[in-house]
Amino acid sequence: MKNEQEYIILQIQEDDYGCEERPVGAKRTVFVRLKDAKENERMIRQEDDWLYEQGIDEGDLVVLTENHLYEKWKRGK
Repeated sequence: MKNEQEYIILQIQEDDYGCEERPVGAKRTVFVRLKDAKENERMIRQEDDWLYEQGIDEGDLVVLTENHLYEKWKRGK
């Protein structure tokens, strides 16, 4: 895949917006803090339901392509 890079998920935290502030029908999102092999960190926003469905959690190795996460490997599992 083009522009593909591996990251470890350091933290998954709630989006700043509460349920009342989201438009009707909008999916709940979370902020995902990532770190690459060179210790560079970045933050992206991801749909919470998608992370749950994929079983992706903190400590997992993932691939980031064009701001989309893909599971690569689960640490300690």
